[in-house]
Amino acid sequence: MARLVEALNRFFGRVEIIALGLENERSAAEAALAKDMPLEAREHARTILSILPDSAVGLALWADAAEEAWLDQEVVTALSELAKRVPWRADVWLRLGRAGQRTGWDGARNALERAAAAPEERDAARLALLDLCDLDLAAGDPARAQRWLDRIPAPLSSAPDRDVALRRAECALAHGDLDGARAATEILGQPAVADGRAALVLARLALAEASAPAGSAAALPPGDVARVLDLGLRALVLDVPGAAELCAALVAASRDVLVVDRVRRVVRAAGALDEPTWAAAFAFAEGRRDDARQALARGLSAGDRTAAAALLRMAVETRDLGALDALAARASQGGAGAASAPLLPPDLVRLRDAAALSQAGGADGAARALDALDAVTGEGAAWAEDIRRSIVRAWLPPPEDTAAARDGAGARDASSTPRAGVAAWGEVLRELARTAKLLDRLDLLAATEALAVERERPLRAAVVGEFNAGKSTFLNALLGEDVAPTGVLPTTATLHWVAWAPDPFARIVVRGGQDRVVPHAALKDTLRALSAAGSKVSRVYIYAPIERLKRVEILDTPGFNAPDPDHIAEARRAFDEAHVAVWLLDAPQAMKESERRVLAEISALGVPVQILANKADRLKPDALETVLAHVRDSLAASAITSLTPPIAFSARLSLKGRLGDEAALAASGWAEVEALFAEQIVDASDALRERALRRKAGRIAAELAEAASARAAEDREAVRRARAAADRLRASAAYLRRERRNIAAVIDKALEPARRELAADLRPIAALPDERKRADPGIRAYVQERLVTRLSWPLSVEIARAAAEASVDAAARGARGVAEDTRGAAGSAAAPAEPSARAAAQVRAVLMGMVAVHDAPDELAARSIAGVVEAAIDAFAMALSAEAEVPAPAPASAAVEQRALALRAAFEAPAAPESA
Repeated sequence: MARLVEALNRFFGRVEIIALGLENERSAAEAALAKDMPLEAREHARTILSILPDSAVGLALWADAAEEAWLDQEVVTALSELAKRVPWRADVWLRLGRAGQRTGWDGARNALERAAAAPEERDAARLALLDLCDLDLAAGDPARAQRWLDRIPAPLSSAPDRDVALRRAECALAHGDLDGARAATEILGQPAVADGRAALVLARLALAEASAPAGSAAALPPGDVARVLDLGLRALVLDVPGAAELCAALVAASRDVLVVDRVRRVVRAAGALDEPTWAAAFAFAEGRRDDARQALARGLSAGDRTAAAALLRMAVETRDLGALDALAARASQGGAGAASAPLLPPDLVRLRDAAALSQAGGADGAARALDALDAVTGEGAAWAEDIRRSIVRAWLPPPEDTAAARDGAGARDASSTPRAGVAAWGEVLRELARTAKLLDRLDLLAATEALAVERERPLRAAVVGEFNAGKSTFLNALLGEDVAPTGVLPTTATLHWVAWAPDPFARIVVRGGQDRVVPHAALKDTLRALSAAGSKVSRVYIYAPIERLKRVEILDTPGFNAPDPDHIAEARRAFDEAHVAVWLLDAPQAMKESERRVLAEISALGVPVQILANKADRLKPDALETVLAHVRDSLAASAITSLTPPIAFSARLSLKGRLGDEAALAASGWAEVEALFAEQIVDASDALRERALRRKAGRIAAELAEAASARAAEDREAVRRARAAADRLRASAAYLRRERRNIAAVIDKALEPARRELAADLRPIAALPDERKRADPGIRAYVQERLVTRLSWPLSVEIARAAAEASVDAAARGARGVAEDTRGAAGSAAAPAEPSARAAAQVRAVLMGMVAVHDAPDELAARSIAGVVEAAIDAFAMALSAEAEVPAPAPASAAVEQRALALRAAFEAPAAPESA
């Protein structure tokens, strides 16, 4: 940068210096600077100032000499005084801001902002804007840093602005915007040998891409390690801030001896091997995690913020709660610069609290932990997801097989502790209901509430099979009473639900008609009468005081080969309601292709199936054994599993036997069926119900996860559009501020039609004396109202049109390296030509202020108001910036999605194999 004295000599002249005989001192000072003798130049400058204290030239000489002599405190003093003399000089403010940064002067940022606000000195303003961006990046505010970049005008040449592109990449990485970072680094290309900052950006991007969103070095593909290490070491040697942390992370995650040794040699040459960050990184690489933590703890105790950052990174990458505890303990003691920045970011504080709540156990602790995890984003997001999934997974322990359930029957009654293998249904159903409410899925909320009721009801066993397989006869034999109607064709066209009640009766649900309640003896006749009358029976509930029905309810289904599609649909509906299915085959024609198809469907739904071959009395023993072998082979070929190997029996003889015919009972094969039903269904009812509840709840969880993902995708797109719109508003505001003088000249001409209309409105008072116009408040109010009304809207529209053109211009600049949403989105969705209400109100306020202070506002209709238009443009730009900063409410859909996905994943986890 050129010396200040060279610029100010041309501006101020030397009359005073010559008059006071100080020209020799000035010449000697400039000659000393030219010979790189800053201390000698400083003495000559101080001599000038001792005689002429307010000399701008003398102050400039002092500032130049002190800066070259590295006397930064004197630079700040000299430039502070010089800025009072030439407050419009951006180069003075820029140098003052930079010197102030070096000395820690409180006014450094303000000086840079003064430099950035000087549109006429574009070079100095550009450098100030870059410095302000760097300040905010260092302070962890990439959004504000990005806004400084938006104010930098595009270069006049076709070459992209690499300085801007570099910082845009850094802002994008800080935001986690990998697409934006990639676009910006494409402009950078391959960094020069001495460009350590660009090398560090490229290395950080490679790490972030390797394992988004966590950015862990451990996930970097081996082939990319060498390239990233080269970039990182280049930045490290060039002493770029952040390079040591990146290289230490590479070392800590690496198990490659050559990589570790290469970095060790560089660190040893720098004499930094004993620094806590490096000691910990090499300990990690060698598998000495405890040593690594101790090294970082020592640095933390010594107040080393680098060690604190390394410990934080270690905690996140290795999921080490102990490291978070150490940081929290140190923060509570006020160590490591706690006053300047927290050792634990708020996200990780919430994560630590959530982990403690989940470890404490209990339903309330788990719920509070999940709520806390919902708010964790950024670098702790992946860790939060692990904790969330572990909490939800604990609700669904591997289910017991039926044998274990049978052996442990009654254990839940003997102890208040839930039996192993049983889901924490209170928490599961509460989470399902919460998610369904948040997604407005009332259908799934109702299904969840139905599951809560189902938990308290007996097991449901569906008796299924093709028409005329003897299902109702089997059901009557199972119950020991002739309860289910048989021998009546229409009765199999509907679902019969057999349940316990203290008195025997049946309730017939008629579609579109009144229910019928009848005794068992009248059930068949009533069904015949309804069929003859053409009434549609949708379901029959049969109640009986049979002890077995207290533990198992029976669903007697229509045949799958019935001619009416409604009957088949009703039979399939039983699958959703049943916990277990008993499939009856017609032994003489067992395992037809139609049966295999439906059995495969039931098996695919996860409903346990027991195969029974009915009508065994119609076959001879050899033929029956052949049939059973065929059934077993067909099941194996179709990958269908039966709870136990298929059993052959006769439902007809079984019913006779159960009603008193002992010979029929002995010949029926019922004893084996009875034992199977008792052991595999009744005694295992808890395990079968658990399996069915999980199947149904898992289906609900899958639907909720799909709905939550769809909602979250919509919200993410809405957020992306809102950010793009905000970026366009910022770009337009920056353009308006930057070009306001040129825009004002164009708009002033475009307002001619409005001014002619205004002149016509004011013509009646033109002939009035000036004293009357100034003294009459009514006339003055009329003039003010007409002027604001005629000019405010046209002026607002013209400024809006210029802002829209700025968006199109931003799109064109995108091809040369401006951020993407100013880059590409601007071209497809330019800022609207119609002003917003906020922007129009700001323009109106400027005009009202103008006419309020003008002695003769009616004269404004006949003169240029370019200065007022400039002020209106500034106000309009402020309104655009304010609109861009209005925070959009953060959608809760992301947290809902994560919890829904965690619950679905828990249901999809491999279950313990079911015992045969």
